[in-house]
Amino acid sequence: MRAVVVGGGLAGLAAALDLADAGHAVTLVEARPTLGGAVQTLPERDGDPPPPPDNGQHIALGACTEYLRFLRRVGRGDALARRPLALPVVDESGRVAILGAGALRLLRYRHLPLRERLAVARVVRRLATLDPAEHDDATFAELLGAHGQSDAAIHRFWDIFMRPALNVRCAEASAALALFTIRTGLLGPRGSSDLLLPLEPLGAMHGDAAARALTIAGAEIRLRTRATAVEPGAVLLTDGGRIEADAVVVAVPPDESAGLLGEDPPPLADSPIVSAHLLFDRTLLGFPLAALLGSPAHWVFDRGRLTGTRPATGQYLTVVSSGVPELLETRGNDLVALLAGEVTARLGPADLLWSRVSREPAATFAGRPGTEALRPGPETGVPGVVRAGAWTRTGWPATMEGAIRSGRRAARLLLDGA
Repeated sequence: MRAVVVGGGLAGLAAALDLADAGHAVTLVEARPTLGGAVQTLPERDGDPPPPPDNGQHIALGACTEYLRFLRRVGRGDALARRPLALPVVDESGRVAILGAGALRLLRYRHLPLRERLAVARVVRRLATLDPAEHDDATFAELLGAHGQSDAAIHRFWDIFMRPALNVRCAEASAALALFTIRTGLLGPRGSSDLLLPLEPLGAMHGDAAARALTIAGAEIRLRTRATAVEPGAVLLTDGGRIEADAVVVAVPPDESAGLLGEDPPPLADSPIVSAHLLFDRTLLGFPLAALLGSPAHWVFDRGRLTGTRPATGQYLTVVSSGVPELLETRGNDLVALLAGEVTARLGPADLLWSRVSREPAATFAGRPGTEALRPGPETGVPGVVRAGAWTRTGWPATMEGAIRSGRRAARLLLDGA
């Protein structure tokens, strides 16, 4: 079978690997100069400290079994640090409390009064009994409120977990996606809530490693190559070229996918992620990562420590803000001043030596109520053509795990029909 995979993000890479491993002739086309899609390392610039910054700090949970399998398949299973869930959370006065899975850790979470902690523990047990599929018509905040959760508990506990997982606040997030996340990550089998932190630049451990694995498996990779249409038996390219194909996986963002397939795009809204990469003249953060309560700087990561490349002096931090359309139009210097100011206000004074901003306006779809019905499955109605992507109906939020699962499912449909 001659298979063409359009799109070199995680979904396309997973599909291409499965098809190549099954012995089929695979051609992967990607419009960018690198593979990895939304999981990228930024091009290096003069003056950047090592390693070059990523387009945000992507992390996963122990429940992300297909993501772990993918990294092992491309030879980078050792590029993650696995840690039990224990999140330092810094409040407005600079006090630190550790938030983790389990009743004991919750009861020690000092950023909520004891009565609120006990209420959260009771609600967690109730939420575990709910079917996510029955709650896509409400926001997670509405569901929590119906179970007696206060605004303080939502903002100071639930948003810490849900905002990075769903890339929207609890007040916007579909209760179905939130319930799935709780069941799968927080209440799943032992180790499901573990944090998986990358130890290398994202481009090296995903796109570059996958390129090597695909080449060894006999696949052809065409970078800087954009498809314009999929027709029976072929994929058409912008340069007028044509790739003959018995099977096609379309693994690109929603609007581009719809254009290739001649469909109406699904009415999924985008949700952005904004990051600032900051080199300070002194050490501020004593943990590998921390959350900042009540701040537009949601998460702070010690990038130097995580990648084993600490600067000779000072500290290299990455600040990530999830689901923040209000920051997209903020000028680079103003954004740096805002996020760096949040860090120093919480963690102590320091001088900023270097900075760089990355913005992903369409980092994920916005997982709001009613979203699940808008996400198409892998079938396209065209024989031999399937779709993939974290935005499709994977059963997961828009995550690396969901992207890989979608790619593998798309490949399986083609293999079963071969």
